Amino acid sequence: MTLVCMFDPLVTPPSHLPDPEPLFAFDMSEKKQEIFRDARERIRSKAQYTRSGRKPWTQMTVSIPIPSSSTTEDQDLAVVWALMRESTRTEVSENASGDLTWKLLGSEEYFEWLETDWKNMKPVHLYVHPVKYETGARKKTILETKLRKAQRSQNLSEVARIEQELSNLEHSQSNSQSNSQSLEPRGHHYHWSNYEECHVIYKKKQPRKDDCNELQLTIKIRTYYLGNGVPEENNGYLQGCSMSEGFLDPNADIYHILKSIGR
Repeated sequence: MTLVCMFDPLVTPPSHLPDPEPLFAFDMSEKKQEIFRDARERIRSKAQYTRSGRKPWTQMTVSIPIPSSSTTEDQDLAVVWALMRESTRTEVSENASGDLTWKLLGSEEYFEWLETDWKNMKPVHLYVHPVKYETGARKKTILETKLRKAQRSQNLSEVARIEQELSNLEHSQSNSQSNSQSLEPRGHHYHWSNYEECHVIYKKKQPRKDDCNELQLTIKIRTYYLGNGVPEENNGYLQGCSMSEGFLDPNADIYHILKSIGR
């Protein structure tokens, strides 16, 4: 990962681009709120976290309205740059096809880009929850993919082996879920994740229809497992987390215990 000095200047748009203000066909703040909200929902429903520390990428497409389908390449780029302005200190990269990628490193850059008042908000409004943690769904997907390949190759012994493994997995998941839910507190099964990295990709040569007055951005977000706990039972904070500052209720006993040992 690229290390970014906190004193590096924010990346700014190329000077030759036109003024984007007359080209806006959307409200900037509303669009950023929409991205923040939709990304949380996408991560919540798609990302899979494991005890091994897996950091999944979640991808989504965002539509950016423009005034007409006949805008120039520089006008389109000016609109995109307006959305991304002062979002990162990492240089914007461009590949051979002309695709531009803005990289936002860490949750703070991500929150700042989307104009989220993260310093004055509780975790319940910032981080992603509940998320899928050790559900076995990822392992099941991998086995199902292997099963389809074995079936196509007509490898009957391999088909039988994988089908048995799938059956064992489903049985294990069923028993584990019923046992853990009866023995462990509810908060143990409510999981959270945090943002580690965000890539915003704009393809200059994306197809445009005559009646299509919008641009498409691809947003890829990498997240990691943060902790657990039902927010309604913890004043909007986590119940258990490896860090205390900003994540745990400052009035909770666990917060003071972790602070006392320098966590």
